[in-house]
Amino acid sequence: MVVLKPRLIVELYEGWGFSGHRAVVVDAVRDLSEIGMEDRVFSLRVFKGPGYREAPDTRLVLYDRPGFRGQKLYLGPGFYPNLQDVVKHFGSVRSLRFEAATETSGPEWGPIPVIIEAYWSPNFGGRKTVLLRDVANAFDYGFNNVISSVRILKGPDFPRGGCRVTFYAAPDFSGRRLPIEIHPYDYKKEIPDLSQLPQTFDNVISSVQIEGWSDQTPFDAVVFEDRFDGTELADGWRWEDPKGGGRWQVHQGYLEMVAEPGQDLWFGANFDAPRLIRPAWGDFAIETRLPVDPALNPHGGLLVWKNESRFLRLEKTSVAHAFQGDVRFERHRWRGYELVGRGSGLRDARELYLRLERTGDVFVGWASADGTTWQYCGATVMGMSDPVWVGLHALAPGNVPATRTRFDYFILRRRQRDVMEQQRLRERRRGRRWMARQLYGSVRAR
Repeated sequence: MVVLKPRLIVELYEGWGFSGHRAVVVDAVRDLSEIGMEDRVFSLRVFKGPGYREAPDTRLVLYDRPGFRGQKLYLGPGFYPNLQDVVKHFGSVRSLRFEAATETSGPEWGPIPVIIEAYWSPNFGGRKTVLLRDVANAFDYGFNNVISSVRILKGPDFPRGGCRVTFYAAPDFSGRRLPIEIHPYDYKKEIPDLSQLPQTFDNVISSVQIEGWSDQTPFDAVVFEDRFDGTELADGWRWEDPKGGGRWQVHQGYLEMVAEPGQDLWFGANFDAPRLIRPAWGDFAIETRLPVDPALNPHGGLLVWKNESRFLRLEKTSVAHAFQGDVRFERHRWRGYELVGRGSGLRDARELYLRLERTGDVFVGWASADGTTWQYCGATVMGMSDPVWVGLHALAPGNVPATRTRFDYFILRRRQRDVMEQQRLRERRRGRRWMARQLYGSVRAR
């Protein structure tokens, strides 16, 4: 299968502040009308792609005329919520490409299991967009939920065990579904006309899910662990229950959290859900295991919390929820909410493992039925300054009855090299303080 390693990945938005229709670009575009953006690009995000290290001097070059002509604007990796803040008198963006320039720092995109090329017309014609992550609503990419042909290529992070791309007829990964298996030996997968498939799956596609499996994680050093095997919590936890309706209790071997109906964590409206959190810095992975007993109606999981305007949830849903027990990955911010991804096929697991990884501003969700083979549940970007708060939460959103969620453990991991580097910095600071005290004592002795 063809392997693509884009050096930069660009998200274009037609509105300021990363709003409105969007498009993803990994290669030169001679005329933005070819990808449906016309000349309405007012904000964009530039990420380091998987090939960036091979050419760290690569920059995005914007032109105010088609065919790479007119005034130029060079941008390195970073977030640009308003292009007028970068240069005041740059005209409309009409074309773009990538060129070598001075190296700059910026956010990285995250893992890319596959690269999906989606087209409005059959036989890979008409308007085109590139999909690299789960898409909860194709309308956000300007497709009006109509995709007629697709081409699927192997990404740089293609899992060793294969991958599955599932197309859904309704938003939020629901409705009729079309799963396409991508095996390690596949060269590529092409569907020139979705309406001709024997499954009678027409070209109405409203959401896309990418499912991959992995047995590896770069976070190999445990820096905190609570097995809930006593009668008290480990030091450092903070219990929050704004409305006083939730309860928690440590048993010998698990922690149980109870949420009453209506307790939720939802941007700008409801922060009543009980949660147990502790501070974390830098890159990390948090993990937990939930024994699943349908009689308890569990609904809860992992939480990364900065404040009421910025937080992430990776959780198992209740069987009474619209997701019917599947894993759900959400991002909440002050201006809105995003369904990042869905982990399907695990609702009947007798125990469920959840893991949420942070690398810079990129957060990736994983779920597993055995703690060995992990299913990719989506990735998203959210800027959060340190420290952030990480931990566990339980919910009973909407009309869901009261839930009882049990957690067998909570683990916080970091990379061993990061831990060692932090230790070296602490030792260096202690050495400087010791030398300062010695110098101060010597001066006083005189």
